Amino acid sequence: MKQKLLLLATLSTFALGSAALGDLAILDDSLGLSPVSVFDVPAPEAFEYLDTDPKVAGVLPRAWEDLPPQIPHRAERYLPINARVNKCLECHDEPDKIGKKVSGKPTPMSEAHYVRDGRELTLANNKYVCTLCHAPQTEAAVLVGNTFQGAR
Repeated sequence: MKQKLLLLATLSTFALGSAALGDLAILDDSLGLSPVSVFDVPAPEAFEYLDTDPKVAGVLPRAWEDLPPQIPHRAERYLPINARVNKCLECHDEPDKIGKKVSGKPTPMSEAHYVRDGRELTLANNKYVCTLCHAPQTEAAVLVGNTFQGAR
């Protein structure tokens, strides 16, 4: 009997509380950072990757220390990148030139992309999808406004 009374009291309290909060409902367009409804799917503005010759682009500035460098050329002709096909390696896989960037030549991948096998450096099996970390340079607008200021 006590359990039934306790259950009835709990349900009545919940029902009364829910009715009282009805005016405090949060509208779907006020959730999160987006100024539109959470049910809308906003489309970002279309953009084109820059068609810069890599020899002209040079090394691009980084927004913070240790940020993977941007790709200074169009990359869609090298896609898809997978474990069997990786066109990036044709120009950037030069373990003997790590840390020796030469102007006008492709930047060698860093030592972080390799594993040491004795005295030899071999490409790490988990570093073959370059576009997971490296993005082609573009002038795309930011999707969400922010106050981030890059490294100086």
